[in-house]
Amino acid sequence: MTYSVQQIKFELISYVKEFGGDFREWSVGVADDAPKALFEINEVDPVRDIWLWKPAVSAAAAKLVHAWMTGRQRANSAPTSGAAGASVFMFKKTN
Repeated sequence: MTYSVQQIKFELISYVKEFGGDFREWSVGVADDAPKALFEINEVDPVRDIWLWKPAVSAAAAKLVHAWMTGRQRANSAPTSGAAGASVFMFKKTN
């Protein structure tokens, strides 16, 4: 199942509100392989850290969500493998 831009925005906003309301504490990225981007590249701990990913309807849709999150909401842009993808991922490390 894939999600629209608005559906993904709603999910991300809901997560930020539930687990910490400051978008600047979160990182967001776009990848073909979201689990690899989260757990290998960004070293997110799957148990301790807070994370999610959503497959978008297209790579263009994923880029729109990323631009909105990093621009208007001021979330951090997360490192990725460099390949553009159609999945949006977001995380907050708990340290």
